[in-house]
Amino acid sequence: MKMEFQGLTYEVMGEGIPIVFLHGLYLDRESTMFFFEPQVRFNGFKRIYIDLPGMGSSIATPSASVNSIFDSLKNFIVSIVGQKKFILFGHSYGAYMAQALAHHFQSQVLSLFMTCPVIYADKDRRIIGKHINISEEKISTDKNKEYFYDFKKMNVVLNQKSWQDYQNLIIPGLKKANKNFLSQLQDDSYSLSFENDLHHLNSKTAVCILVGRHDQVVGYEQQLKLIELSESAEGALVNKAGHNLMIDQPGLVSFYFEKMLESLTKAQLTSN
Repeated sequence: MKMEFQGLTYEVMGEGIPIVFLHGLYLDRESTMFFFEPQVRFNGFKRIYIDLPGMGSSIATPSASVNSIFDSLKNFIVSIVGQKKFILFGHSYGAYMAQALAHHFQSQVLSLFMTCPVIYADKDRRIIGKHINISEEKISTDKNKEYFYDFKKMNVVLNQKSWQDYQNLIIPGLKKANKNFLSQLQDDSYSLSFENDLHHLNSKTAVCILVGRHDQVVGYEQQLKLIELSESAEGALVNKAGHNLMIDQPGLVSFYFEKMLESLTKAQLTSN
């Protein structure tokens, strides 16, 4: 069911423990919803897919600052999730915001699952990977030819299926994004004022981080170091994958995500 809260468009599916999904920069909720819904068994989990401010169908915040976006998401959690315990998923910039929410709602967040997370908003502080292309077959580009260069620039595994997935998951968000707002956000106010404290989470919050070896946007070394900070954290460095990890290696992402859900389900049954 598609809904709106204070300018944020979101879609809810199922019932149970809430999972809040936060997509990457310039994308929209379809990039997460169209990936997870067909692939993951969600018995007992309520999925909440959000369009972040200035992306998808959500309006931009009055101020093009990451702190304003964080405040908008914080208000959303308080009003829509309430006092319930919940799970956070974030990809790239969405994972940056998911870390901020997990830090703020420490007593409520059961698990934080991130793919290719931004650790430092300042690109000069990032240790990035070397992007490569693995061409598996000749690709037909009858539609969206103008996006094919970006597809090759962002994806590692190039085949007909990955091109189709790129068209389904990535292009809709690129077309809808408020580019002026997002450009100003990146130029002026991308870093959270408490960025250096993001890794301070509740020790009981389960953390899973998946990163691509060939991610030239955020890299992988700094992300993997976060795993060392918590005994409840795990992760994987995925070969033949870059920043579009969910397209390059969809099976691994869904495997780890279902693994996380199964662990939480078992923990809930034990506690009851």
